Amino acid sequence: MDRDRGVRPSFLRPAPIPRPPAALVTRRLERALWLVAPILAAGLIHVAVIALDAVPALVRPIDGGRRWRGGELLGRNKTWRGFVVMPLATALTVSVQDVIARRAPRLGALGRIRAGGPPAPFVGAICGLAYVVAELPNSFAKRRLGIAPGVRSSLLQYAIDQFDSVIGCVVAVRAFYPMDAGDVFAACAAGGLSHVLVERTTHGGIGSVTGGR
Repeated sequence: MDRDRGVRPSFLRPAPIPRPPAALVTRRLERALWLVAPILAAGLIHVAVIALDAVPALVRPIDGGRRWRGGELLGRNKTWRGFVVMPLATALTVSVQDVIARRAPRLGALGRIRAGGPPAPFVGAICGLAYVVAELPNSFAKRRLGIAPGVRSSLLQYAIDQFDSVIGCVVAVRAFYPMDAGDVFAACAAGGLSHVLVERTTHGGIGSVTGGR
């Protein structure tokens, strides 16, 4: 009996205090914003590149001017500049975030690349590439419907414009970061709503970093 004196039966141990719903929601929102912050920052970098008309040599349609069934394949606004700048910018922003996460444990607890995962620049480049690739189906569909690049025909189309690339990016993020279904939903919502805010502020925003859809 003496040897068991220091062992408390499990039924006598105090139950963990559940976190209030408001705290859980706040934590979920903080985590979502932390996970999408690098792609949003990279998008702002690309907005600056467009505003300054930097690397004009890359402002060439990725479809090479090809047409399909009498219409543009993707459109002249889908250029190589976004496909080059976004992965590079996101590689930079994810790398910066990874350094911050290592030095600030509280922020690192919001989300870090899985142990044994690829280096941060590679993760960032893949997320940036996923972002721009996810825009292409929307552009292709709009050309088939006869909608000109940069034109929104309905509220539904506006929502798709704001969320398509975010969803593609979050799919890539989930491959490298621990995320449950709630994190995925919150990250998509936070990213999409951030797009709307920036789009309204800059009258163009980062909803389409390779050019108007």
